[in-house]
Amino acid sequence: MRVRRYHVMNTRRKTITSGSGMSKSRRRKLYLKGADFLLDIAKLVFGGVILSGIIDLELNKVALFSVGAVVVAMFTSWGFFLYLRGTKTD
Repeated sequence: MRVRRYHVMNTRRKTITSGSGMSKSRRRKLYLKGADFLLDIAKLVFGGVILSGIIDLELNKVALFSVGAVVVAMFTSWGFFLYLRGTKTD
């Protein structure tokens, strides 16, 4: 007697990072848009920190500038990482 084997289709959605469900050009565009967004957020945070430092508010200046510098560095590094991923040639 012959046994039949049926293959079950994988119905789970694949993530963006797996790359199998999205073309390379579309993924690169997504990386570049994400990089643009993160760099814009870094610019806005930098401007907010500078404006908060100029305006005479009851804030601890050292804490304001240190937290602001960390946040700006974080968003900038993530933005440049995505930019490099979007412009990488295979």
